[in-house]
Amino acid sequence: MTSWDPHGHVHLDSLRTSFAEAGLIDFVQAAVAEVWRINRERHEPVEAYDDAFTLSVLSSRNLANRLLAEVPDSAALRAAGVVASKEFGSTVLHTPRADVRLVKAPFGSGRHPSFEADFDWADSEGRQAAALRNHAAYDPPSRDPQAEPLFELPLPNAAEAVIHCREVFLVWGAELRTGLTAGWLGLPTASAQRWIAVTPVWWDEPPAQDSSASGEGPGSDDGSTFGDKPAPVPSLTLKPRRQEGGNRL
Repeated sequence: MTSWDPHGHVHLDSLRTSFAEAGLIDFVQAAVAEVWRINRERHEPVEAYDDAFTLSVLSSRNLANRLLAEVPDSAALRAAGVVASKEFGSTVLHTPRADVRLVKAPFGSGRHPSFEADFDWADSEGRQAAALRNHAAYDPPSRDPQAEPLFELPLPNAAEAVIHCREVFLVWGAELRTGLTAGWLGLPTASAQRWIAVTPVWWDEPPAQDSSASGEGPGSDDGSTFGDKPAPVPSLTLKPRRQEGGNRL
């Protein structure tokens, strides 16, 4: 288990509370669930040659477009100062305390992504720029001991510096077989660790009457089959047991 920066955790917990009070967490969670439901229903690996990549990309784009269109129509979010815009082709949710960018966890990880290995900002200009801004706020360049400073300015400690990290990624993951989703908030950075801290914000529970939808068993989200068809039930034929004397029961 990764040990995140405790100051980053405190900052994320504060942001999560403010997002929840504004209604933003519930709003995004509902949008994620609906987008994933629609795309699971039209996922056609056999007839349309869909695969994990097409499902993930389509869902990510649909979610971004949906939030861009629906956030302005929410009176509660408007009252909380939440604004949606597009930057570098991606939807950003601007709040008074932070800017939130959506990140889809890799399809194969389902709801169990590796935050140490599954994410890289190099292929996204917007995410890379956001991570660099957090890095600059939280990890300022060290002072050269040979240089004579013009002014004696105290360097901020970690607890103070992390408050200036305004870039937040909302990571969401989903399972193909069960349709269950999960979400996390993370503070990205440009260091090798990728994250200052990560904290969960929601985790869907399976319907109480459906014990098979836990998603924890082998192959629950491997994408090898859509999972709509029931597993084949073996046909068993009972043969009479032969007694020692040769007579049958």
